[in-house]
Amino acid sequence: MKIKDLVCFLVFLLVIVPNVWARVSGLCSNCHTMHNFQNGSVVTGSGPNPALTKVDCVGCHSSEDSSTTYQLGSSVVPVVLYRGGSAPTQYLAGGNFWWVKEGLGGDDTKGHNVFLNEDDDNLTVAPGYNISSCGTDSCHNNLSRPASGASDPDLDLEGRYGCRGCHLRPKHHADDSDTIIDSADEGWFRFLSGHMSGQGHGVVGIEDPDWQATVSPSDHNEYLGSTSGSYTEYGGFGALGNTMTAFCTGCHGRFHVQNGQVTGGSPWLRHPSDAVIPNSGEYASYTEYNPLAPVARPNLTGYNGPSSIVTPGTDLVMCLSCHRAHGSPYPDMLRWDYLNACKVGVANDECGCFICHSAKD
Repeated sequence: MKIKDLVCFLVFLLVIVPNVWARVSGLCSNCHTMHNFQNGSVVTGSGPNPALTKVDCVGCHSSEDSSTTYQLGSSVVPVVLYRGGSAPTQYLAGGNFWWVKEGLGGDDTKGHNVFLNEDDDNLTVAPGYNISSCGTDSCHNNLSRPASGASDPDLDLEGRYGCRGCHLRPKHHADDSDTIIDSADEGWFRFLSGHMSGQGHGVVGIEDPDWQATVSPSDHNEYLGSTSGSYTEYGGFGALGNTMTAFCTGCHGRFHVQNGQVTGGSPWLRHPSDAVIPNSGEYASYTEYNPLAPVARPNLTGYNGPSSIVTPGTDLVMCLSCHRAHGSPYPDMLRWDYLNACKVGVANDECGCFICHSAKD
């Protein structure tokens, strides 16, 4: 290889390849300021921010022009809060906080309220919160105010609320080039990690490179699921492994307990999560992946990216099969309009229920 060609190849690796993944690249000054003071003026009035960033999490991941991604130097930034005057028609895998933010959608029934000093209009604690596990004022029972309970011996949790209540240890510079994100060194899947009894654990998954700005049966996130946890447990990484459902039960553990009977019996008190989709009856028809109702896989080993195949009898329904993590246009953060699109006997491609319950439309 000629020297000129080698230089071009190295430039390609340094500049182009990192942009395929979520790892941040580009000038440090795109995101950071050393002294919160530049060219004779303060950079951010509320600063300095943690890690010497120019703005907080929402400030960086919001936009008035785009509801999916925008360009910051050589990095592509995912948008979780669209600040436009009307509801976004496109959004990423987690949805958008537009429907929750005061002055925009302003409806706390449609998403997680992560906005500091904007108390939830309907709830004082997370629904399904297990008060016996962490006390009455822990980081698990509310995302809109700081916890005042005991702090983590390895990590001060005081003030870890809002976005960082879930994305506890964001590692924007971690090497996430592996197909499967399954370690703390990589930042875990979407920076979703545990603490205290969950220390050293986090969510395992395959990250879609553009956060599902484009999405199809063969273009999406892949999630890990497990049936190992007893439904008499409150969940957590210890019972359910490094799954998305395990992470959700950190705040909504009682929902896991009240799912019903895994091996038979009735009634189902709540929709099952991390339960195998039956390979029989109406469920057996769900064989092509539909991003409207994502599934979890019992094992991601061997996956070199997203799969368009769903295997009833093996793959699982999970929390994110029905809900979006940030916010949605619909109550309870649902992925579809349950009240108007889901009517038994009326076919509707926009009703996610009918993807698994294929005989109901």
